[in-house]
Amino acid sequence: MIFQLRQRHRRIFLALGILLPVAFAVGLAARKPLPEINSLPKEIAPATAPCGSEVWSRSDMFPKSLVRIRLLREQIGAGKYAVAFSAAKDFVKPDLLVYWSDGNSSNPNTLPDNAILLGAFNAPQLPLAAAGKKTAGRLVLYSLADHEIVDVSKPIHLDGLDR
Repeated sequence: MIFQLRQRHRRIFLALGILLPVAFAVGLAARKPLPEINSLPKEIAPATAPCGSEVWSRSDMFPKSLVRIRLLREQIGAGKYAVAFSAAKDFVKPDLLVYWSDGNSSNPNTLPDNAILLGAFNAPQLPLAAAGKKTAGRLVLYSLADHEIVDVSKPIHLDGLDR
């Protein structure tokens, strides 16, 4: 009885040793190619940020991080605002996102409910179209991978900056 089971198992493993690599190769050959696209549709393409004049550039806005912020505007005295970030090469945070938050946050450890996603930290420029010009706001650096706030900037007032 045991001898017959051993022979059956030997045949099954021999068949599997031959059939599995063949089935794997056939599966690889039968795969459909990945679709390719040259550009994103207009509806989901990222908004182009204004690349105009620099209003100010500061590196003291974040108390815990050495991050330089450049506030840009389409034209001096008019147009939409945008921000650009630069940091040292050793400033490495996983999946770092930038949010705009109006007013003061009551809990510094959680992302405020009124926070507006601006985009990824490493983007060339992030438009501040949704930022309120009448109230002060803060830029919030949020690590999506760690689910934590990395740093919150000092208040930024957009009204009357370049008058």
